[in-house]
Amino acid sequence: MKLFVFEKDSFLNVGIEDDGHKVDVNKLSEAMEHIGEREAPYIDSVSSAIENFEDIKKMIAWGKKTFKEQFYELFKVNVKKYYPPIDKSSMVICLGKNYLEHAKETGGDIPEEPILFGKFATLSITDSDIIMYPKWATRIDPEPELALVIGKECKDIHKKDAFDCVFGYTIVNDITERDIEFKDMKKGLPWFRSKNFDTSLSIGPYIVTKDEIKDPHNLEIELYINGILKQKGNTKDMIFKIDETIAYISKYFTLNPGDVISTGTIPGILPLQKEDEVIVKIEKIGELKNKVSR
Repeated sequence: MKLFVFEKDSFLNVGIEDDGHKVDVNKLSEAMEHIGEREAPYIDSVSSAIENFEDIKKMIAWGKKTFKEQFYELFKVNVKKYYPPIDKSSMVICLGKNYLEHAKETGGDIPEEPILFGKFATLSITDSDIIMYPKWATRIDPEPELALVIGKECKDIHKKDAFDCVFGYTIVNDITERDIEFKDMKKGLPWFRSKNFDTSLSIGPYIVTKDEIKDPHNLEIELYINGILKQKGNTKDMIFKIDETIAYISKYFTLNPGDVISTGTIPGILPLQKEDEVIVKIEKIGELKNKVSR
């Protein structure tokens, strides 16, 4: 299954894609209560969809049984625009230099433990949105990354239990002001300002549930600029794997449903120009497309 966010009646709603059909979860919830089947959860955020996902699966099964071949048509979502599949209150934790060749191309030593930095969810955009080229920027780069979405509260998790914390996977394009990043790195300063500016976090448009991806450590990642393949890599080349990363992070602070961990960019960094179209493709997840402003 896939989770996505769409607009309905001027409010953001969470939908589920099941067997290629987009389902309006809250419309289904209302139908269940109207018929008197049972009380059904109202989903008002990505985190609430994740927390109630077992109920959502039962609701869809009930809908198929009750409405039979009419189910998908009755509860169909016609998506005019996707919205970022992340709550504004969620954490976004990113890994730096998590691919050997990328670590080499950006300078410095190969990390002996995960390098962490954060991005604000309030800066997020999704598929078909515009990446705003800041007036003060001299070079912005795309960074195509596999991200995982947390499915339950996790603290002090052992590596062997780490995948129990994962709800699903999505695509992140970690837009970076490279010249400022390099300048701050040379001074020993945090990467904060080079990583956090308006529209610098492109994410989604789907969260794919983890059962759809048997091995997240063997996924092809590609980045295209104006239709030309510019970067290509595979998640098997991560330095710190997903289970190790979750165990490491949860040692320091609690992870909650809907939080995002972006696992780092593949090598081959290059700049974006104004009006470029950039597409990130990740095997089994899909693609994330944006255009850069003038």
